[in-house]
Amino acid sequence: MEFKDYYKILGVDKNATEQQVKAAYRKLARKYHPDLNPGDKKVEEKFKEINEAYEVLSHAEKRKKYDELGSNWEQILRDQEYARQYTRPGFGGQAGEDFDLGDFFETFFGRTGQDAWRPFTGRSSSNPKHGVDLEQEVSVSLEESFHGAERRLTLSFEEICSDCGGSGMRVTSAQKQDQRRIVTQATVCSTCQGSGTVKRHKTLQVKIPVGVVEGARVRLAGMGGKGSNGGPSGDLYLRIRLHPHKTFMAKGNDLYGDLPVLDYEAALGAEVHVPTLNGSVWMTLPPETQTGTQLRLKGKGLPHFQSKEWGDLYFMVKIVIPTNLSDQEKELLKQFRESRQQRGETDPRKGLV
Repeated sequence: MEFKDYYKILGVDKNATEQQVKAAYRKLARKYHPDLNPGDKKVEEKFKEINEAYEVLSHAEKRKKYDELGSNWEQILRDQEYARQYTRPGFGGQAGEDFDLGDFFETFFGRTGQDAWRPFTGRSSSNPKHGVDLEQEVSVSLEESFHGAERRLTLSFEEICSDCGGSGMRVTSAQKQDQRRIVTQATVCSTCQGSGTVKRHKTLQVKIPVGVVEGARVRLAGMGGKGSNGGPSGDLYLRIRLHPHKTFMAKGNDLYGDLPVLDYEAALGAEVHVPTLNGSVWMTLPPETQTGTQLRLKGKGLPHFQSKEWGDLYFMVKIVIPTNLSDQEKELLKQFRESRQQRGETDPRKGLV
């Protein structure tokens, strides 16, 4: 199998942090997404390659195995496990008995050694097998989290070969002797070429549920890899990432934003028009509100996923000083200043030094 340099594919160093890997993936995924390059097969292949690299490098354990064994690490681990299984009772030999695995593969492949091993246990492949579970990162806006949305996803994954049931070979002749099953004739599965899995690609239209938040993991039952021999399909898991918003920042299901108010509104109090994800509403600004005051609109945040509860919306007050004053307005402010001084107004900077 051709070696794939996943670090090179994502354009990161081998010592790149998880955050650097994620940032590189997001940048490339946006550039090569099939929705932005319709009909371009080269871009589609590049996108699949990027997802394959990210799937390994974003997973600590998979990345470790990749660094140790290369891009074919999954196959090597399977081969090692299959080799161990040949020494178990019922799999063509028992510990201490003469059973030359090298001779077996030389018979069918014309060569020996671990590099020539293929996934084959000698077991029947007729048992139902569960399809693989898939996982995909999905970016959504706050508005989409609030109202729900749909996404068109292109997925690339390895699926159990339906022709050989994942064994990698087709047994054409076998004998049962005591507790052992002796394979006398077998051929390499022509569908998967002995790997036990086949590369699949599929495009899905999925629904993004209302109320998903950063880091949420949404399970879509039966939308993963197809099962074999009548087994159930796997599930698809969506890992949610929220787009930055121009007005609000989400913390869980609560939303936070700045609220600019005029100085006289803050001093005298006012009814101010404020935005929410579901349209604008009126909010009361109490008299003598100071900069940094936090005001809450209960139930105006994001809905909770799979519940009837809602988060809250918080505004941080930012007082705006008037500009382009007329002569009359300047005179009024001077009179206001003199009035406050006569009343013995305390210096707000007192105690700073």
